[in-house]
Amino acid sequence: MAAQLVELEENFFNCPICLDSFKDPKLLPCLHRYCRGCVKPEVDKSDDKVKCPLCKQECDKPTDGVDGFKTDFHTRNVVEYIQLKKSVAAEEVRKCIGCSNELQVAAFCFKCRGFICRKCHEIHENSGMTRDHKEHILALKDVKDKHLTLEKLGSLKEAPSCSEHPEKLAEICCVDCDNLPICVVCGQYENHKGHTIRGVRELAAEERKKIEHSMKALREQDGNVRGFPAKLAEARKSLEVNITETKARIRSQYNKEVGKLNEKERESVGLLAKHKAEIDRKEREVVADLNRQRERELKTVNDKYDKCVSEAKAKAADERGGKDTAASKTKDMLTKKRSYLENELSDSFSSVDHQGNTNMKTFGELSDQSTHRIQRYDNFVAVVTSVLASRDHWTDVSCLPDMNVSSKQLIEDAKKEFPEIAALSKVTTKAITPVFAPKANPSPIINRDDFKSDADYEKYVKEHLRIGMTLRCRKANQGVQEGDTGKVIEFDWWNNLNPICQWQRLGGTLVVSYSDVEIVDQGIRVGSKVRLQRSAVNPSRDQEGGNPRSVGRVTAINRKNCTVVFSTEKHWKGLLSEVEHVSLLRRSAFQDDSSYSAYVRDTIGVGMAVRCYKDDGVTKVGDTGTVTRMDDSDLGQLRIEVGWQRPGGTHWAKHSNIEILGLRLLSVGDTVRAKEDITAYGATLLAKGDTTKITGIVDDRKCRVNFPDWGNCEILFCQIELSP
Repeated sequence: MAAQLVELEENFFNCPICLDSFKDPKLLPCLHRYCRGCVKPEVDKSDDKVKCPLCKQECDKPTDGVDGFKTDFHTRNVVEYIQLKKSVAAEEVRKCIGCSNELQVAAFCFKCRGFICRKCHEIHENSGMTRDHKEHILALKDVKDKHLTLEKLGSLKEAPSCSEHPEKLAEICCVDCDNLPICVVCGQYENHKGHTIRGVRELAAEERKKIEHSMKALREQDGNVRGFPAKLAEARKSLEVNITETKARIRSQYNKEVGKLNEKERESVGLLAKHKAEIDRKEREVVADLNRQRERELKTVNDKYDKCVSEAKAKAADERGGKDTAASKTKDMLTKKRSYLENELSDSFSSVDHQGNTNMKTFGELSDQSTHRIQRYDNFVAVVTSVLASRDHWTDVSCLPDMNVSSKQLIEDAKKEFPEIAALSKVTTKAITPVFAPKANPSPIINRDDFKSDADYEKYVKEHLRIGMTLRCRKANQGVQEGDTGKVIEFDWWNNLNPICQWQRLGGTLVVSYSDVEIVDQGIRVGSKVRLQRSAVNPSRDQEGGNPRSVGRVTAINRKNCTVVFSTEKHWKGLLSEVEHVSLLRRSAFQDDSSYSAYVRDTIGVGMAVRCYKDDGVTKVGDTGTVTRMDDSDLGQLRIEVGWQRPGGTHWAKHSNIEILGLRLLSVGDTVRAKEDITAYGATLLAKGDTTKITGIVDDRKCRVNFPDWGNCEILFCQIELSP
């Protein structure tokens, strides 16, 4: 404790503003102290809030200015002790209160409030009149004692005077008047009658207990307060690394896009050279043909020859000019895109630098706040430690209540974690915009109303019509009425390739002109889900896949023929007229269960996904599976074998107990989502609900999909479903 007292004497009791010993010290709510004269200008120039010059904490400005702040009696007493100690230790010449002579001082009596010479010191201690002063005398030997403590210093002082009767010593405290020292007369009969009166020892013990609890809570936050600068430095370092990595990533994107531009430029130059070579070749061929023609027709056709050569060269020159113009436009476009890309790179770097500078500035502000917080923490601990070390009851009841109030805010500040530093360590910016946007797929069907004339629409129909499409008659002709619909089954090679259609109303085939029809449906095309028509009991080609209950996918169309992948036959070939689309309806589209049950019987096929609609003893409502086989030998009921997911294995079910969910068959390019978490080797390849694309079909049970972090991998069809 002696070393602590020496340290306090040298470093703790000097005003931070004038750097001299405190003069009438005033105590701010943050527990920083200043001379009244030093802090008064700061208080006077403030409006509603006063900011501490050290820790920058703000507090309300008292109505009576600087005098509204408490006087720090504890600090004033210690400063007084330091000054007295210097006088006694130096044995200065002062007027003795005993003999009234100017002599070297040997002691100071706190009860008489005066210096004593060496001779009067002995009399003062032994005289019957002043014998009770002995406990309040600071002697030269006490000053030289290196083990003098604040507790010993507190015992030298006399109790303070009553605030109302200065001639009397205070004996009790008025709690309602902020622990004001008063005498018994004031507490029982005068101004403080009816107030809460407490004994100084009891009140001091209570205040000490409160401050010790606060100090314990504050010390628990010591590591958080002192460890914050390290967290801040780590976050600052992370920010710098993030800035460097972000710039490197943007630079990589920039270089990649520049590479695309260079590649496109090389392609453009190569294409231009190719076109010019083709034009030169055509020119040579035309000139050669004309030369041979000139030789045959001799001089009679010279004029015609010269004209044709000129026209051919002029056309070639026009074509070259057109290609040069197109190449020039392409080059201008690439130049603009390159300029735009460079501007985007500059903007991205500027955005990263701006975010980095802003975050660095915020880090600086947080660092300043951390420094102020540590200063307030150290100052509070030092002040409370000093007061507790004095063990003076009057100091306790005067200072500790304010310190308890200040400790609450300090504890809250110490607990603050500043979660925003994690976000400040990162920078974000948009990715470099690709210079070439992907081309959108054109709509497969364009309505007649989108064309200006019938001739334009007739040309469109000729270019896009193919076998399997559905047509509608626009003009009555040869028994086909306006509005009739039919399916294209072949083209008439002897009649301008006009379509031959199977007309629904007529029930037969008839040739129509392109100008008399319009396209209403694309019909069966590659990727369509189909099954054999029930009428095609004897398919014209391979019969292995000819099961009307099997559902397959069209993989190729050659005029009126098609190739289909069935679950039982991977390369079934037959006529387009022998297969039909498979379309699905939900249960909600039917009025009753019997209607839907009949629909299921007519529609269900191998490979379809189904769900249990009624419990049958093995499966429960809601169980899902895939149709693997069917048995219709029972005329009244269709039995369906399903591979169930929940019970596991295959079990037979009645068609009246299930409902159709959809078609399991999928194709390359379809977007699908995981029905459950897909894992391998303890890692999650695709979480439930995440989407991806099919990149290949392995067999009827498995396909390949693209996983974000694992590339192409094989999975089961039952693990995925078509994404809506």
